[in-house]
Amino acid sequence: MKMTTVRALISKEVKQIRRDASSILVAFIMPMLVLFVFGYGISFNIENIKMELVNLDSGTMSHELTDLYASSKYFNINLAATTKDAQKRVESGEAQGIIIIPEHFSKKFMQGLYRMRTNQMITRNHPPEIQIISDGTDPNTASYIEGYASGIFSKYCASLNKTKPQILSINDRLWFNSTTDTINFLMAGALTMILSIVGTFLTALVVAKEWERGTMEALIATPVSIWEIIISKIIPYFVLCIFSLIFSISYGILVFQVPFEGSILALSLVTSVFITVSILIGLIISTTAKDQFVASMGAMTVTFLPTFMLSGFVFEIKSMPFWLQCLSVIFPAKYYVSSIRTLCLVGDVWDIILRDTLILSGMAGILMFSLKKKLKKNIE
Repeated sequence: MKMTTVRALISKEVKQIRRDASSILVAFIMPMLVLFVFGYGISFNIENIKMELVNLDSGTMSHELTDLYASSKYFNINLAATTKDAQKRVESGEAQGIIIIPEHFSKKFMQGLYRMRTNQMITRNHPPEIQIISDGTDPNTASYIEGYASGIFSKYCASLNKTKPQILSINDRLWFNSTTDTINFLMAGALTMILSIVGTFLTALVVAKEWERGTMEALIATPVSIWEIIISKIIPYFVLCIFSLIFSISYGILVFQVPFEGSILALSLVTSVFITVSILIGLIISTTAKDQFVASMGAMTVTFLPTFMLSGFVFEIKSMPFWLQCLSVIFPAKYYVSSIRTLCLVGDVWDIILRDTLILSGMAGILMFSLKKKLKKNIE
């Protein structure tokens, strides 16, 4: 392999990228749009949920709890006179759940405080409780309603410690994403998706375009080796992916204040291998398809969809059926999402970084061997 030949081929690829405006758009404008949508348009923290609240108790504590629910940013509370009125609004879709404070709530609460203070056993007739009813047609929102409503009730109980004997002590602490901002969680998936699109999707389209125009056959007919062709295709798009990554991370940190707790060394290590894997997948797709439309569909199938569905980006892999968990191990995005999320929110956990890097390196070796077998010095 001659370095002068490789440099000449790389120069040709760079000129081709510069002449193709779509490459620059995909590498820089697309990441900005993806991060913008993820930062402002996607949120797992649902707010202003329309709820009915029925207060059947006239005591002080029930009114304090009602005010607490009404002032919460998570709920848009409508005070219903009866449970039937609240039920009608849920059935008609005007509300998504009901919070019911039963009769004698305040009395039972005070009795419970007294019994706990005097170390007496609380019987089934004494513990105060509220009822939370959710619209199960949307299970995701229903789970949020239950969590938010229960959390507000627990905090109200904890607040009584300031004026009453200490009966309940809650020490809340959230590690690694203390602000609970959704973009912090989604940043790893966004970066993975961006690199997959720039590395695999763009490479597959550009090289497939060369097959359509006949320039790839002309390149194969020249006295250059297969390895020289492969390396000259990898390096320009590798550099383009690096610039796209730097732009995306800088944009996320400056615009959305996304944390980055890891080191540049760890980021460079795992990212370099993942980019190489992505580009190799794109080259294999384009070499197999030799058609832009087929190449784009192939790239979409093996990169975008697995990144979104089977990488742990949005859906927890451990909660999937066992056969889907087994299927997810063949997709590189799973390992990069794991590493980049660790680097952004936790730091340099080398057990995770090295494990994912080694797995991705193994994939890169297999893909490199496959591409070498697929790309031959003929035009059949």
